[in-house]
Amino acid sequence: MHEEGLCCEMRIPLVWHAAESDTEAQSRMTRQAALLLEAINQVESGHDSDSAPENRRLDRLEAKLDLALHLLARALEPAAAAPARPVRLSAEGAEWTESAPPAEGTLVILEIRPSEALPLTLRLPARALAPMQGWARVGFSDLSEELRDALVQLVFRRHRQAIRARAG
Repeated sequence: MHEEGLCCEMRIPLVWHAAESDTEAQSRMTRQAALLLEAINQVESGHDSDSAPENRRLDRLEAKLDLALHLLARALEPAAAAPARPVRLSAEGAEWTESAPPAEGTLVILEIRPSEALPLTLRLPARALAPMQGWARVGFSDLSEELRDALVQLVFRRHRQAIRARAG
């Protein structure tokens, strides 16, 4: 997939749909995605931090408060039943099993639920790449540095967990 970068493989709910090129909506979406991923990263990696214990506690508390506000806003949103499927995720893009992938070049919104503990939908803007034998492929487009960093953290942590699971 993305030979130049690290990726992780997981089975998670995923749907995609064509996107409109609304710059303001995309900007809002990336801000919300960064907030959600940062909260997931804080909650899931509480034990992995190198900072002082009191800073970790404050960071986790702040992430939980941010997440609580985000959850309250999302509570009004209807839950979509997305099928769980094999997904390869990196900070550059994603691949997933798909019988009818988007056409190459199509702007799409990828909706995934990367955390079982926090089953919230992460929406990422992307551009469809050429599909490969039953796999849809997208490259993420116009992600903020904050969102890209949060994606890198998520992918790195999941990759490391997979290595530990195979070794143990």
